[in-house]
Amino acid sequence: MRRRTFLKKSCGSAALFAAVPSALRSGEEKASTLAIETVLKKLCEINDRRITCLLAAQVDKPGERWDGGVVDGYALANAHSTKAFIVALASAYACRFSKYHLSLDLEKPMERAIDCLLNVQHADGTIDLHSTNFHSTPDTAFIVNDLGPVHRVLKRLNRTGLAASITGMEQFIARTGKCLAVGGIHTPNHRWVVCSALARVNSLFPSRQYVDRIDEWLSEGVDQDPDGQFTERSVSIYSPTCDDAFLTMGRLLNRPQLYDVVRKNLDMTLYYIQPGGEVLTDASGRQDSTRSGYVNGYYFAYRYFAVRDNNPVYAAVCQLIEQRMPEKITRFLPPLMEDPVFERPLPGPARIPDNYFKHFAHSGLFRIRRGDIDISVIEGNPTFLVYRRREAVMQSMRLHAAFFGSRGQFISETTSVDGRSITLKRPVTHGYYQPFPEEKRSGHGDWDKMPRAHRRMSEIQTLKYRVTVTERNGKVSVDIEITGTGHVPVSLEMSFRAGGELSGVQPDEHGEDCFFLESGTGRYRAGGGVITFGPGRTDHKWAQMRGMLPKRQGLSVYITGFTPFNHSLELS
Repeated sequence: MRRRTFLKKSCGSAALFAAVPSALRSGEEKASTLAIETVLKKLCEINDRRITCLLAAQVDKPGERWDGGVVDGYALANAHSTKAFIVALASAYACRFSKYHLSLDLEKPMERAIDCLLNVQHADGTIDLHSTNFHSTPDTAFIVNDLGPVHRVLKRLNRTGLAASITGMEQFIARTGKCLAVGGIHTPNHRWVVCSALARVNSLFPSRQYVDRIDEWLSEGVDQDPDGQFTERSVSIYSPTCDDAFLTMGRLLNRPQLYDVVRKNLDMTLYYIQPGGEVLTDASGRQDSTRSGYVNGYYFAYRYFAVRDNNPVYAAVCQLIEQRMPEKITRFLPPLMEDPVFERPLPGPARIPDNYFKHFAHSGLFRIRRGDIDISVIEGNPTFLVYRRREAVMQSMRLHAAFFGSRGQFISETTSVDGRSITLKRPVTHGYYQPFPEEKRSGHGDWDKMPRAHRRMSEIQTLKYRVTVTERNGKVSVDIEITGTGHVPVSLEMSFRAGGELSGVQPDEHGEDCFFLESGTGRYRAGGGVITFGPGRTDHKWAQMRGMLPKRQGLSVYITGFTPFNHSLELS
């Protein structure tokens, strides 16, 4: 592998990774800057390990549409895999801590990948998200937001071998202006992703049209509630996406008022962080609602404002991410290289909040933390309780009654709080339909043309759910009461994350990884964490009822009974 050694004269001192940072000139600042260098070395080491495999994965079919592109795990060549290839190679090439720094062997592969993006870009400036969206303005914007820092970092190097790549990126970005200035979106966060991309395009090719389009989207108003959360409540995916978008707009458009949107969300997110760096995702309105998510997506924003605002709590989050999950933040190398603000040292870290009882009323979420114990009570969600102690995670507690199919799934409608007690309630009413009103009958017999809304309901049945969750120094009591129609089967489900061990429970012969807590106390152990739960109760052996939501992946424990149902259990 041919490569060039690092040369101080290769570019101006403003480029943090291609020249010696100015902070190194001061002995007083050297220690802090070296701490930053340690992180960057680690990220480069991780990124470098991917380069050989990435180079081998590049499509080599001269004359074909995807020549120079990269395939995904399903052997589908696509723009996003190709973009990720460019980001990884550019990070290695530009970063002076990489063994590929200024490597000639990366220049042609980058150029070919950029040529591929140009080749698959549509005449309207868009690209396709091959899994679902075609001629997609928002997916084009995501690519622009990732390529923008790459372009600036590589151009700053002023390397002859990058000339074609720089020109190709500029051509690609210029073309995207056509769609970004007029194209539509699907989801709330797409507006801000498009605006951020427009700010990128405008920084290279200034146009009033781009700024006007940004202002048109912004005039709808920022979808941030008083808690600091965005509409989609997607804590591990789209909230950090929005933060990065508003941060980019603030920087490139010189609109510092947009920084307050980011700070507000970052302040709230401090209370979503769980032991080990996960974030509570169960209240999300997007695809991360049933997946484990981590705080790494916020790294760039937390680091930017930790430095800019001298915020030691934000610095603590950066430190957590750097120590626990550095492999998840290599994609931030180009943005970190782009902005000279990162030459400044982080403030000394403080402590991430870990002892609180917080109610985010607009998000429908209670967050409780007592050191290693992390508790969430969620309103309007089938998962009404999440409880974890270190690595031991009860990822969901759900309640169902075999009452007119899916109507029996408990999803709270009202909430009240009394001290440390949170009470969730829901009444459910249903019955049977009478003949279609005589005056509306036509005799055609078509059921679909005789809507139920016009039929009178009789034999009406009602269930009233009341669930009270009380926290005391990390211990949680759950008091459940279901009244109304009698003799209805009930199933309480506690779902524990896969990988741990259960004791004190009996297997359910009807379901894999399903167990009953017939009496007494059960235990779940994972890593250094243990959760105890009980007492148990098993009045029947029907765990997965008709109409109940599908069992979550992991180990599920059930407590069963009949209405009227009254049961109290404790988690500790």
